[in-house]
Amino acid sequence: MFEGLSNEIIARTAATYLAESIIGLVIAIAFVYFSKVYYRPFMKTWAWSFGFFALAAFSLAFTTLYGYNKNDGVRLVASFVSQCGIFLHAFFLLVGLTEIIRKKSFKRSFILGVSALIAGVCFLTIWAYYDTPGTEGSLNRYMLRVGLRYFVITASFLAAGVMALRSDVFTKGIGQRILVFAFFLYGFTYGYYFTVAVFNFMGREFRFPFFFGMIELVLITLAGLGMVVWLLEDERERLNKINKELDSFMYSTSHDLRSPIASILGITNVARLELTDETSLRYMGMIEDRIKRLDSVISDILKLSRSKKLDLKIEPINFNELLKDTIADVKFNQNAPSIDLDYVEDEGNVFRSDYAQMKIILGNLISNAVKYHNIHQPKPIIRVVFKRTGRSVEILVEDNGRGIQKEALPKIFEMFYRAETKVEGTGLGLYIVKEALSKINGSIVVRSEYGQGTAFTITLANA
Repeated sequence: MFEGLSNEIIARTAATYLAESIIGLVIAIAFVYFSKVYYRPFMKTWAWSFGFFALAAFSLAFTTLYGYNKNDGVRLVASFVSQCGIFLHAFFLLVGLTEIIRKKSFKRSFILGVSALIAGVCFLTIWAYYDTPGTEGSLNRYMLRVGLRYFVITASFLAAGVMALRSDVFTKGIGQRILVFAFFLYGFTYGYYFTVAVFNFMGREFRFPFFFGMIELVLITLAGLGMVVWLLEDERERLNKINKELDSFMYSTSHDLRSPIASILGITNVARLELTDETSLRYMGMIEDRIKRLDSVISDILKLSRSKKLDLKIEPINFNELLKDTIADVKFNQNAPSIDLDYVEDEGNVFRSDYAQMKIILGNLISNAVKYHNIHQPKPIIRVVFKRTGRSVEILVEDNGRGIQKEALPKIFEMFYRAETKVEGTGLGLYIVKEALSKINGSIVVRSEYGQGTAFTITLANA
């Protein structure tokens, strides 16, 4: 049945077409997946494009093995499928690119109408001269079936390369470069094939190059890879833009809310001075407590936003000075004067990191140690230890306060999680610590025993 199996070159060509079919199918499945994950309609269009490419490549493999000299119904159907698959592959490729640029999908009626028109044209190219005998009929069939196919691929991929290169919609990254390179090289390769087909039609008897089939396999894989890489780069850029907008919104909103809160606190202070009724004073105190809690939440949100927006400035830091600066910020906190600080200064306690991020980290840890301490015990204390091991630095912040319950330990670094609701807090402090550490290549572990105390150990690599 398959005449091509007796010819090694034809068999290898068919195997190459089969490999192209498998690769096209894999790329199509990947695009279907990405279209659902990232909600990009054009990815589904590209999936159709590579699905038709896989169908065309499989039909070409079948036609190659079935026999070039046959001209029966089976050969006609296989030729029609391969021709239609290639034309639709080119059409959906350009449609997908246009959808990216227009940021709008085409109507289904338009897609179905053009697809039907393409199928009609393909039928005519396969039907024409199918029963014309002699050399003239053979050359005419060759030009309509093969030459026209090469021309369509050439024109569509060169147009796709120009669109991807010139449009500002495409992220200017490695994905776009791979995409444009593959499109242009694929178009030029088939342009060369089309030239060969024209010369053969004119009776010059040109042979196809030795790399026929293999280079298309590489380039179609490269084009699919470029599309995927570009999508991931574009998605990353889009998410970065959204995150910056959210950070800016959060910062500006939180900052604007602090002014009316300060005004309300001022009014409650004046009211408490003038009111004499105990019930009114009690309610006014409750209002003041809630306003202070809201102010604390907004303050922590501002810290988080500031931590995310700050550019890193890695510089030598004297830990002694950093700790003094941090203590100065928390020494007026409630219960702070009743707690002793255990720290041994050493001039050698110097490391490299970002000062602003380290102050945020140390400030939150010491502030929490003060807030959750047990000041009624004989000797409330916070111990801070600086230790260098090679290029790494460990900073220990330990207290003999209330400790953390065992079941709460895995959750304490989550946003808005509060291990103890009896103490005022926002649940953002340790989340801010972990976020800041992620920016400066640091990590943190916690060790705690409920009722005995808590120890946080920070490790900074290459410090």
